[in-house]
Amino acid sequence: MLPKAKRFKTEDFKEMRKMHTVHTPHFFIRFCEVPLGQEKTAVIVSSSTYKKAVDRNKLRRRMYHLVAEHASLRSGKALSITFKKGALGIPFRDIGAELQRVLVRKSP
Repeated sequence: MLPKAKRFKTEDFKEMRKMHTVHTPHFFIRFCEVPLGQEKTAVIVSSSTYKKAVDRNKLRRRMYHLVAEHASLRSGKALSITFKKGALGIPFRDIGAELQRVLVRKSP
């Protein structure tokens, strides 16, 4: 899990309208440039996508772990990651590879 200072707050979601969006097969990422040291991340799993809280929390924990693992690739970016249906069925390493491809492609 990321430290609380590195996660979005409610008022940070208002800025999401200004973010760029990248779609992948299992999630989409909204991102914008921020000053170094002010990077924040939000992982969103809708209850309409996955009904069980166990499933939503599992995906959320996995993605927060991957985001922390790839901290150097997300420097200078605020990220909002929203899962699509079908993401629970793929292996953890495939989610990581998908995230890494997007972050590398969008790195400065």
